[in-house]
Amino acid sequence: MAAITSPELRLQSDLTRRPYGGGWWPDGRGVSHELLDLMHRWPADLPKITSYAYISDDWDRSEASVPLEYRTRTLILVLADRSTCRLLQLPASTPADVADELLTEASYSGSMWRRIDFVSTYRGPQEMPAVGTHRAAR
Repeated sequence: MAAITSPELRLQSDLTRRPYGGGWWPDGRGVSHELLDLMHRWPADLPKITSYAYISDDWDRSEASVPLEYRTRTLILVLADRSTCRLLQLPASTPADVADELLTEASYSGSMWRRIDFVSTYRGPQEMPAVGTHRAAR
């Protein structure tokens, strides 16, 4: 299997919201560029994207406890047929193997993961430091 690179869009065939209809790994060139790129990559056979919103960062305290560099976001797309699609949006700095894991799970309609399972891209042997506990080296 070839390594994936950003930008990458993966969608479920029926765009369910359990908890996501797919995943989006943008290239990190700014929100306006990333949204335009997403619109260009959106499949032509699906209803067009008419508007979008992000779930607020303080929506869920468990998300707020994840350091910003590892935090995923939930992008809600409103489509021309008035349906919605929730996309898991990964930080541009996400390692390719972690992005592949998260995008695969977000785009799998049979996923048993809950939203909390998607909030962080951090994968490591030690406990992830909580917000505000980073100590400066002396």
